[in-house]
Amino acid sequence: MSVETETSASSMSESINSLNLTPLVMHRIWFELRDTNQWYAIMKEARTLYGGNWKGQGRVKRRLKSAWRMPMAYLIWFDVPDPTFGTWCAVKHTVIVAKNPGK
Repeated sequence: MSVETETSASSMSESINSLNLTPLVMHRIWFELRDTNQWYAIMKEARTLYGGNWKGQGRVKRRLKSAWRMPMAYLIWFDVPDPTFGTWCAVKHTVIVAKNPGK
C-alpha cells in the first residue's frame, strides 16, 4: 500500500527537476550586421536551436533599416547558452563575429 502526500519531506530538495528553475549560463556573442535580413536569419537560427532560451539586443531593426544612411555594419549582441553559436552563424549566414567592444 502506498500513500501520496502533497507535502515534501524535509530531507528532499524543493524541486526534483531543478533544470526548470536554474537558468543556464548565457554567452554574449557580438555580430557585425549590415541589414535586417542578416538579423532575422540569426534570430531564426537562435529560435530553431534554443527555442525561447536566448535573448537579443533591442531596437535593432530601427538602426538597420535607416534608409538615408550609407550601409554600414552595426555591432549587435545575442545572449545564447552555447558559445559556438557565433561560429555556426558565421559559417552558415556569412556574418562576422566581433570581439566584445567593452573589453
